Amino acid sequence: MKLNIFSNQIDFTTSEKVVISYLENHLNEIDGLTITDLAKKSLTSNATIIRLSHKLGYDGFKDLKVNIIKNIETNRFTNNQVDFSFPFSPIDDLNTIKNSMTDLYLNGLTLLRNKIKMSDIKKVANLILTSKNTFIFANGDTGITSKSFINKVNKLNVYPILATENGEENNITTRMNEHDLAIFISYDKYASRYNEEIEILKKKHVNFIIITANTDPAVFAQATVGIAIPNEEKSNKVATFYSQFAFHFVLNLIFSVLYQAKMLN
Repeated sequence: MKLNIFSNQIDFTTSEKVVISYLENHLNEIDGLTITDLAKKSLTSNATIIRLSHKLGYDGFKDLKVNIIKNIETNRFTNNQVDFSFPFSPIDDLNTIKNSMTDLYLNGLTLLRNKIKMSDIKKVANLILTSKNTFIFANGDTGITSKSFINKVNKLNVYPILATENGEENNITTRMNEHDLAIFISYDKYASRYNEEIEILKKKHVNFIIITANTDPAVFAQATVGIAIPNEEKSNKVATFYSQFAFHFVLNLIFSVLYQAKMLN
């Protein structure tokens, strides 16, 4: 069984691929498997397994194992036939379209529930509350989704700014300082689209958050907080159904923690 947590966008070493292959082919052993057992059975090493765990964003093998078990449970209750890019075809009848869209959102919600760490959501909310200014970098449909989030949090007296709204992201970035916060929201192209801005922020020691399905460690691992959504939508698609639903879900979680903090203080 292929597991969603092993993203095909991460550049795994040969040894790491061996570990992944062993895990995916011996899922019935996961519960009682120790890191030493796994190293012996996969003919690798503890160091390789620890490195793999860290590359995937987990604290260690125990954390990775817990998430593998969650992934297995998710697959049991998920319709793996859902096509997140083309959930329906032009020749489908109306009921089929309705059922296909329902499956897309139900499956998407299940994947997100098991992938998103509330500890990361809380870190993002705390950074928003403690930063002087928060600037959101998002384009296209994602920019519209971000505006919805901004509208919600404005009612909490929190005022993020959509830096990309008027094409001023570069000018804004050069004026940011270590008291500010940047949030980059992009399904898979943040590294190429915002590379210049990210490099400027790193040099100025500005906290930045990345919310994306692209967990390429070259940039993602350098973020103050990285929130990865399951990578289910392809570049060729009917519309951004899944990706925008996923971003709405993550941003609504952040809003919920902000709301809680504001109401309790």
